[in-house]
Amino acid sequence: MRRSVAGGSGKTRTKDKYRVVYTDHQRLELEKEFHYSRYITIRRKSELAANLGLTERQVKIWFQNRRAKERKVNKKKQQQQQPPQPPQPPPPTHEVTPTAAGPPLGGLCPRSASLLGASSPMPVKEEYLP
Repeated sequence: MRRSVAGGSGKTRTKDKYRVVYTDHQRLELEKEFHYSRYITIRRKSELAANLGLTERQVKIWFQNRRAKERKVNKKKQQQQQPPQPPQPPPPTHEVTPTAAGPPLGGLCPRSASLLGASSPMPVKEEYLP
């Protein structure tokens, strides 16, 4: 990736977009505001932008990115605090084993048949019997 400073204006060029490089003073003021409140009000955003020489959009996006960074850091801390748990084996499957009389309840498992209200095997027409 090729970067060049655009006329010393505090922006670097990356492909087709300019990326703002905040001064230490701007970062410090933005961090102080973030420490006070994670979400900035419209009024405060306007004041900060004017005081720091940034656009309101730059201030808004800085806050969005800062919240994302905080979530990422918190997630990493949380993962480090919890010891890794070994993978648990899958729960056993409940297979229906056919009885000597054939499959129960016309091929339905007992639980499904009870849900359908079937209390006995379904009658089979004689023409289908061997």
